[in-house]
Amino acid sequence: MKAVFIFLSLLLLLTGPDDGWKEKLSKKGIKVYTRESKRTKYKEFLAVTTMPGSFEKVKEFILDVKRYPEWIPDCKSIDIIEKKEPDEITYHMVLGVPFPFKDRDIVEQIQYKEFEDRIEVKITGRPDRIPKNDKYTRIPIADGTWVVERQPDGQLSIKFQYLVDPGGSIPAWLANAFVVDSPYKTLLNLRKKLAEE
Repeated sequence: MKAVFIFLSLLLLLTGPDDGWKEKLSKKGIKVYTRESKRTKYKEFLAVTTMPGSFEKVKEFILDVKRYPEWIPDCKSIDIIEKKEPDEITYHMVLGVPFPFKDRDIVEQIQYKEFEDRIEVKITGRPDRIPKNDKYTRIPIADGTWVVERQPDGQLSIKFQYLVDPGGSIPAWLANAFVVDSPYKTLLNLRKKLAEE
């Protein structure tokens, strides 16, 4: 397990435009890159920023999944399915989607690892973990990673990489149009929540 997290961390630190990433947004200290994926027709994103704040508070926000509706865009509700102390949580989340498309639901597992100056959270989609609900379209692919590192100047470096296939009939061109907006708002909201705490 430790080797997997170290590998993912190194991968994130080394990724950049040379790995197929194309910068799509640079605003308020947040950069968002996208790239094509071999797993789906939808694009993967990498959002990066630095911000002031407590290392412990960032960890708390990322691991306290019940608070996701407070800062993750379009998150309508969330329920914990299973929690294995100290470092693994599986949850069910409902995401609002504009009409005429059905809201999406997603089942994810997060696995957490902490090092001296860095935390890593691996996100793995578990679409078959619970039965589907006809009210929603189940998201079939959802995988990503959070990496938060303390910087020498006291700032926090945050990287959020994620690939999602929304399932159903949402056209790729429409979904890809929102793939920049959502991670940007996620990091912006996280920054605001940290300032409020």
